[in-house]
Amino acid sequence: MRYGRVWVSWMVGLILLADSAAALPRFALRTGAKCQSCHVNPSGGAMRQTFGMQYGRDRLPVEGLSDDMELEDFTNLISNIVGVGADFRTLYFYVQDTSAASSNRNSFWQMQGNFYLNFRISKKVGLFFNKGLYNGFEAFGLFTVLPARGHIKVGKFLPNYGTRIDDHTAYIRTYTGFSPQQGRPELTGAEVGIAPGPFAVVGGIYNSVDGFGGSSLNTKALLGRAEALFPIGKDLNVNLGGNIFARGVDASTTENLYGGFGGVGYGPLAVFGELDWINTKSDAGSQTGLASYFEANYLIVQGIDLKLAYDFYDPDLDVKDGSQSRYSVGVEFFPLSGVEVRLLYRFVKEEPSEIKNNQLDLMLHLYL
Repeated sequence: MRYGRVWVSWMVGLILLADSAAALPRFALRTGAKCQSCHVNPSGGAMRQTFGMQYGRDRLPVEGLSDDMELEDFTNLISNIVGVGADFRTLYFYVQDTSAASSNRNSFWQMQGNFYLNFRISKKVGLFFNKGLYNGFEAFGLFTVLPARGHIKVGKFLPNYGTRIDDHTAYIRTYTGFSPQQGRPELTGAEVGIAPGPFAVVGGIYNSVDGFGGSSLNTKALLGRAEALFPIGKDLNVNLGGNIFARGVDASTTENLYGGFGGVGYGPLAVFGELDWINTKSDAGSQTGLASYFEANYLIVQGIDLKLAYDFYDPDLDVKDGSQSRYSVGVEFFPLSGVEVRLLYRFVKEEPSEIKNNQLDLMLHLYL
């Protein structure tokens, strides 16, 4: 298998890098708080709850810089039944391109402009809506009526598979099909989950392929997920989990995903990773690929994080060539409440023939 050698393929990924703000694993590992502690969506991502808002305003920015810029009695609630949220990302990118027909490229791009609404129909029933600048949306009803902090989610949304990170060019998102880089990953269906103590278990059923008016196939996609996030001693949090996802891609093709993930947070250091096996079966035969991701973050001082990340993807483990890896290094800076600046440089390697397509990203993120 070979990958496109033009810069456009990478730009598409950058455009969609932050389609939805995620419940970032490093924050969960540092606080010991589950996704649903910070976000309206139990899977994490998008609109933040009160704890998430307070953490983003009090614990992320550099201490002292935004004291005279804070809004008094800040809230994202319009009333006791309506809440709002938003994520806005603008990117400047520079990409190597040494092909004969072109040269190095750089440009600005408005990656994201998502608006969130959450309606409280009752104390245990809500209606959530997420719409961005580009095609695709999430709209679901959330019923927090089950024991053990359990919930039922019904509508159109991103299935709760894998690690939620805000870089949708990550290979664990792109090559598993849960990135907008490969189309719209949201599916219509239902999820049921419980979260007793440090544990969480989720099961889901969805259309295997979605479209306007529903799926064109009768086949369904099935999800199973289990994880735990628990403290071990002072300032030490550990997360371990696994998930499966099975669906019919078309009338003759099925895809099964098997993934494991985990992480450790100790003081200013947060390390996590994910490994996914991607098995595809069709009339032509069977193929198993592997995608993995590793990230380490170190908090120098409040508001400044050093980041190191590694991506790997092999589309066919039975074929020697065709793998791809990417090393990312950079810094994330939170100068003010609701403001993030991210600088990353990415080294991209292909086997057997390396392509000069390294890239530099500078992103401004405003969030509510």
